[in-house]
Amino acid sequence: MRPVGAIVFSCAAGLIVLVNGLLGVHIPKFALFAPPVLISIGLVSGAAILVGSVLLWLSPRNRAVWGPTIIVFSALSLLIGGGMLGFLFPLGATFGIIGGILAIARPPAPMIPLAGR
Repeated sequence: MRPVGAIVFSCAAGLIVLVNGLLGVHIPKFALFAPPVLISIGLVSGAAILVGSVLLWLSPRNRAVWGPTIIVFSALSLLIGGGMLGFLFPLGATFGIIGGILAIARPPAPMIPLAGR
């Protein structure tokens, strides 16, 4: 069974952080105080959070790997403001941390024994 809540929070976080990084690249007014290194950290963090959430969907048994990966890159996105400008600035990082915690805290699916063996 897939950890749907963790996947939804992580995908939302990845999209928010990635859009924030793309805004920094394409609209210079958003990147007034952000050097190019921080913008690239935002792009990499957003992409890594999205990849982690997709891999969590494809391989939910490896949630012990993808959950911490999502948490680490969400925390790294705080360098660019957490993925949202304005009064909701840490929204992407918060969603990513919640998604990673939900992925780790999810109990494993029960193993089904093979019949007739």
